[in-house]
Amino acid sequence: MAEFQRDAACIVGIGHSAYGSRGSLADLGLSRLALDAVHDACRDAGLDVRDVDGFTGYCDDPTWPAELAVSLGTSEFRYSGLVWGGRGSGLPGAVTNAYMAVASGLANHVVIVRSLIQKVRLGQSVGAGVQPGDPIPLSVSYTAPFGMALPAAIYALKAQRHMALYGTTPDHLAEITINARRNAVNNPDARFRTEITVEDHHASRLVADPLRLLDCCMESDGAAALIVTTPERAADLRQPPVYISAVSMTGEYKWGTASFNTVDEDFVSTGHRRAARDLYDRAGLGPGDVDVALFYDAFTPSVIMSLEDWGFCGIGEGGPFVAEGRIRREGSVPVNPHGGNLAEVYLQGITHLLEGVRQLRGTSCNQVDGAAVALYGSGVGASPGGGVLLRSST
Repeated sequence: MAEFQRDAACIVGIGHSAYGSRGSLADLGLSRLALDAVHDACRDAGLDVRDVDGFTGYCDDPTWPAELAVSLGTSEFRYSGLVWGGRGSGLPGAVTNAYMAVASGLANHVVIVRSLIQKVRLGQSVGAGVQPGDPIPLSVSYTAPFGMALPAAIYALKAQRHMALYGTTPDHLAEITINARRNAVNNPDARFRTEITVEDHHASRLVADPLRLLDCCMESDGAAALIVTTPERAADLRQPPVYISAVSMTGEYKWGTASFNTVDEDFVSTGHRRAARDLYDRAGLGPGDVDVALFYDAFTPSVIMSLEDWGFCGIGEGGPFVAEGRIRREGSVPVNPHGGNLAEVYLQGITHLLEGVRQLRGTSCNQVDGAAVALYGSGVGASPGGGVLLRSST
């Protein structure tokens, strides 16, 4: 097997559209939001939009690259790729596609873009929209008949098992949202900029025991984009490059059927322990080298499990770890300094990478002193999932 080529690609531009609540930006349309984000990223990079010659996305994004290329006036359209399914777990796959495209010379400047208008609630049944006579998605046929039809319910079952095995408490879950809201106060783009307390968390309505409303991310409209190129081309652009030191992807289990894994090692987990192994090996780094962690936080339990799976604490020790304040921006592993899915905006993970770039440039609203390495870990139980390690060029 060929050795992974480290630092062969870098991020040189980041951007986003306006952010809004579910359905509030529907009149603009997915393509307009995506174009706003791409234009913003190109301005950030100092790149002419016509020089974007590759596009990649994830989660079955319906924004067609061919249409974006026409609207941007792309001079040459060399590459497009899509990671099917995966929901928020698909982002490392999109980064992998962009990395391979520029490192191999298939394209010069590849944009990773995610555009989202939530006309249908993600909190609805995973079988929502299936009509009589339609083929039933395999994961739905395994789960929905047993009541596992909602994302919150699937996360809740994993959380219950984590509590039973390791003594994790609702106070530990509350700390995840408290941290997100506290960080979002300083983020002018964040949708929720009011701090909360443990009491506020416990008083919010129950959604799927033990998950309460404040354990669940918001539903949002918007788009975000990143420009990936080679370090050589980055030298001619505006921003210092942020190197993609390594990427990893694993497909340990499918999102819905994850509820029926009976081995605790897999069930009480984000499913990314193997991805962590591969990522650290490829980058030549370890958890101790990471200055900022960007963890997919659709629901609070996934952050606790991510801390364990990516090696920041022992398995089962995530609850006490967060209770000690270790994930706060002053702690040993600052998590989601921008507010994450829980407080900034829910765009299925891509804004976490925007924050990683800001941290390594030194321009974040909650800047971590000396940040040189940032880790992104994707969501729970969707395939393919994985991680991205970013490294500062300074």
